[in-house]
Amino acid sequence: MAQGVTPYYLPEDHIPLPPADAKVSTTACDYCIVGCGYKVYTWPLGREGGPRARQNALKTEFPAKVNSGKWISPNMHNLVMVEGKPHHVLVVPDGDARVVNVGGNHSIRGGVLAQKCFNPNKPSQERLLYPMMRVRGTLQPVSWDTALEVMAGISRHVLDRHGEHAWAMKTYSYQYFENTYAISKLAFGAIGTPAYAPHDKPGPGPDTPGLDWAGINVFSASYEDWGAADVIFFSGVDPYETKSVLFTSWIMHGQNPDKKLIFALPRKTMGVAWGEQRGGLFLQVIPGTDTVLHLALIRIILENGWEDREFIDAWVANSWEIDAGMGRGTRNTPWQWFTTWGRYGTDFASYRKWILGYKYAELATAARLTGLPAESIRKAAEMLARPRPDGSRPKASFMLEKGNYWCNNLGNTTSYAALGLICGAGNRPGRVISRGGGHQRGWMGAAGYPRGLSPEKYPGRRKKEIDLDRWVAGGNVRFAWVIGTTWLQAMAASQELMDVFHRLTRQNPHQIASTRPAAAIESLTQRVDSGGMVVVHQDIYPVDPIGTQLADLVLPAATWGEEDFTRCNGERRLRLYARFNDPPGEARPDWKIVAGFAKKMGFEGFDWKDSNEIFEEAARFGRGGVLNYHPLVVKAKQEGRRAHDLLRAYGTEGIQTPIRMVGGKLVGTKRLHDSTLQLGTPEGPTTHPKWLTAFGT
Repeated sequence: MAQGVTPYYLPEDHIPLPPADAKVSTTACDYCIVGCGYKVYTWPLGREGGPRARQNALKTEFPAKVNSGKWISPNMHNLVMVEGKPHHVLVVPDGDARVVNVGGNHSIRGGVLAQKCFNPNKPSQERLLYPMMRVRGTLQPVSWDTALEVMAGISRHVLDRHGEHAWAMKTYSYQYFENTYAISKLAFGAIGTPAYAPHDKPGPGPDTPGLDWAGINVFSASYEDWGAADVIFFSGVDPYETKSVLFTSWIMHGQNPDKKLIFALPRKTMGVAWGEQRGGLFLQVIPGTDTVLHLALIRIILENGWEDREFIDAWVANSWEIDAGMGRGTRNTPWQWFTTWGRYGTDFASYRKWILGYKYAELATAARLTGLPAESIRKAAEMLARPRPDGSRPKASFMLEKGNYWCNNLGNTTSYAALGLICGAGNRPGRVISRGGGHQRGWMGAAGYPRGLSPEKYPGRRKKEIDLDRWVAGGNVRFAWVIGTTWLQAMAASQELMDVFHRLTRQNPHQIASTRPAAAIESLTQRVDSGGMVVVHQDIYPVDPIGTQLADLVLPAATWGEEDFTRCNGERRLRLYARFNDPPGEARPDWKIVAGFAKKMGFEGFDWKDSNEIFEEAARFGRGGVLNYHPLVVKAKQEGRRAHDLLRAYGTEGIQTPIRMVGGKLVGTKRLHDSTLQLGTPEGPTTHPKWLTAFGT
């Protein structure tokens, strides 16, 4: 009887050093929001550098000190293909970094970036390599032309017979500007479908409406602000565990290493333990009661007169401004309907009167509902807002994440914004209200979401974004293109949704029986007309069950390190993520797959030659937003350079958006709503939106 094989680790006791002439590229970590900077060294097999500084591309004497930004671990090395030939690759944190991961600090995740690269002798051997079509129940390799022809053929039928509402996309919202621009141009522009949802929500609605309605951009802070704060209130997040370098470089250190940390979480974490040891506070709230905690903190602050009245008088709308329309959106926007009903949107005096009489803001009630000792709530209020004996105020900052806004979304985020504003935070160095972030910021929309075409609405006539899960479960989708996300495992009621997918795809009697495009299109046409659904899954690895069991077509994507890409991190820092190795097999970047499909459909405007062309085209569509990099593209054209190449010259430091042009030079923006920012006359392509120096209400 055959015995099982036990995998074991084969230690690597030698790491080759890059020779002095190795190619050096820059990139940023592909994982969390922090986006640490890395240098990538590639050189052909058969050569190595030496231990003397003049003998290696790191220009360092070896052995180097551990975690010095020059030290190399086995996980930082791999073997890859570059222009069809085998090469060594080292992905090392930038020891010369002056921003983000200063001095080469890095997380455990970032330390293994090299292992992401395709190597047929390592776990990455499981990468998708070729387009595949499910024929008689089995995925079989097909050509790109066949795959795209089948997709286009069935899409034409679905759009003609069932309408754009039946043609759906579920995609990541973060995987580089070049890809998301192509996706949005196709979905919202060429197709015009409202049946779209990002990876983390059933529809494209707001994450943090309370901050949005208060005029606070959720990524307004810089990492320096967290470092400069005297006290930080974390709600639903421990950045030590999820944004390691932000914590270890800026929160543990920064301008004020003696800051105090307050955590509102349902469980004790590593960051909580570190904070408590240094005079911080752990508020172990009962899940779902954060709003009550925020209101109680506000009430204690107001009862004691600890609010920042100077800030409130300067930055919070008074009754005249509210009546005049300041702080309201234009007509037909979601927040306008709330304010015009008179129940939401009030001045500070009215808010103070309301909360001092609101029973759920009473300390005793809040203590009972949140499960927190009343003294702990009172202590938190003192740490955040009580003036010092000399009259100075603590510089309080506020960081929230999904533990806050994925639970009682509206109540938690509105009360959290109010708490921060009462304490004078939001628009000054070391005094910010911002998300910590999850993934990096890679969305660049080519067109707006077609809300007017959505089949869903609020009471009355007002349309709202679609709930794509319910739309699929109701049998309304005939074609679903899923890109880079584990849809079924990530959403609510996932087992029910999974059952629906099985019923509409594999359990439908009409299945592909031939690799001939015409025959495949005919089978899929019969399926959708009988109430079934066609699924296309596009990713870098096989994903179960949507790719391995359900998809009719599976498409291999190229990813980080395999194409020149761009996006921003949690402080809006734009960098080039350089290509340094070949995609495996026939994998293509997502933008190129989307463009190939669009051209099969006969759509115009998808004839990009490379990712730089998309980056330059997309710049025009981001000019009014916080990720505006249009001045960089203009500057590159003035210098006769590709915009990607100009950004490449900024290395791991990049530049913070929105980018401005001052004195002919490109200047980044450290924080948004910055009351200390001095602006002159806008120069060239520069724009000066109100929210650069004020809140966005």
